[in-house]
Amino acid sequence: MIKRSLLFFLFIFSLNAYAQNPKAQLQEIYVSYLKEQGYQPEVDSDGDVRFKAEGITFYINVDEKDLQSFRVVLPNFWKVESTEEKEKAYKAANSINSKMKVAKAYVNPERGRVLIDANIYIEKPEDFKPHFRRMLNVLMRGARDFTDMMKK
Repeated sequence: MIKRSLLFFLFIFSLNAYAQNPKAQLQEIYVSYLKEQGYQPEVDSDGDVRFKAEGITFYINVDEKDLQSFRVVLPNFWKVESTEEKEKAYKAANSINSKMKVAKAYVNPERGRVLIDANIYIEKPEDFKPHFRRMLNVLMRGARDFTDMMKK
């Protein structure tokens, strides 16, 4: 009886901890899913979830303030090395943004880096799962198209 009561107390306590810490709950949802899919995720120092797919590092933005938004980021995939290249990067990003669904490319002029992200709205945090692989594919295609435009 004591053992059963203790288990019940621990279960209730863990539920309460999740309710009080939605960031940890989101991290657990994302990390568990990624592990199920064969990835090796880890939570970074900002609390986002980092993982590799096809040798490329991605991040899932963990935003406990907006549980109906899901964002995957491919950061710093291109380094802008000159003023001329910056202008070309803005044009390539604009092209990506106008042609691709969901994905958006950004040029950070202070850091001289380009990132691309995919952001969707969902009803509840677990609803990202059926969209996840397609989001990764869109990000990889966007980065590839951006790179091709920069090399022309």
